[in-house]
Amino acid sequence: MTAYALAKKGVNVAILEGKDPSIAKVCGGGLQLKAIRILPFGIEEVVERKISGMVFQRRLRDRFTRRYGSPVTYMVNRARFDNLLLRRAQEAGAIMFLGEKALSLEPAADRTKVFTGRDAFDAHAVVGADGAGSIVRRAINPGGIALVQMGLICELRKGAGNAHITEDVFIIDWGTVPGGYAWIFPKEATLTVGAMVPRELAGTLKSYLRVFLEKEGMKIKDERILAHPIPTRKLGEPIASGWGVLVGDAAGLTDPFTGEGLYYALRSGQIAAHHVARFLTGGGRLLDYEDEIDMGLMQEIIMAGKMRSFFNTFSGYIHNLYRKNDRLWYAFCEVLRGDRTLEGLRRTRTIPPKPILRYLEKFTSWYEAREIGRFKNSTAFK
Repeated sequence: MTAYALAKKGVNVAILEGKDPSIAKVCGGGLQLKAIRILPFGIEEVVERKISGMVFQRRLRDRFTRRYGSPVTYMVNRARFDNLLLRRAQEAGAIMFLGEKALSLEPAADRTKVFTGRDAFDAHAVVGADGAGSIVRRAINPGGIALVQMGLICELRKGAGNAHITEDVFIIDWGTVPGGYAWIFPKEATLTVGAMVPRELAGTLKSYLRVFLEKEGMKIKDERILAHPIPTRKLGEPIASGWGVLVGDAAGLTDPFTGEGLYYALRSGQIAAHHVARFLTGGGRLLDYEDEIDMGLMQEIIMAGKMRSFFNTFSGYIHNLYRKNDRLWYAFCEVLRGDRTLEGLRRTRTIPPKPILRYLEKFTSWYEAREIGRFKNSTAFK
């Protein structure tokens, strides 16, 4: 996305791609409508399913289904989606160097050297879009990202064992592991299944996913499971320097509530392109990128963290609200679609006034941390 936007502005862009972009990515593949809205081109060719409802399940039981009148999420195969973005970037003028994995950097005021296994590249500006294990982040933010959740994902082919799963809804289990959830997303020929938990509870992840899927009549083999960290940035953690910026997972721009990162990757890529272009023409600083992220995307991420603590503290109460309260359900769908922000969700009548909410935010943050600690010391899913 960054390469596309910069190439459109006439900037000489090199994409250093270590792996074949057609290789499967560790990603649920849920693309929110708000992400599609900011794209300057259509993606219909890579959309595999339109999701307009959810099956909610709490603590592996107490199940109900809710639907919305329009799609709330679009399911894509990440390899196909990434290849579409890559084609658009190349058509705009960006050049891809396949098999050139960035291994190290030598930052400098005028030009930064990027070393791969084969060559060295000189760059006036570097954009680190190299994921949760970013080598660019190590240079810009040696301290790393403090908040990390862990996820497991695998792709299962549709068959007799899961024939009951409806094509236009996805299944969510929550409240089972503090701060985490499990899911089943339907796609064209497969089901993407997975689970996400706080890093402190990573030891429970595989067992939790197995138990969740067994209740759906499915089994997975260890060789099919792919693990990945889900980093979430806190305010103050550097994502820009005098020579480069970080975008997407490399910057820790992921939703701590849902683990969603595609929208934040696309939007941060566009914002990065704007500031890199200004920097290259002497019209701005790369550090301005961090300022804009702090005032925009980070506010949604901070709010998502508060909402996660709130939902996990009052999971039973909220589960029943979603079952019975149309106003809250529609508001939640509007957030998923991008028609409403998480801050806007607070304005529904089911959310307490701000003075009470401020107290609740402190309480729920404490309560969630306590429950994570208790669960870690328990025998559940060990």
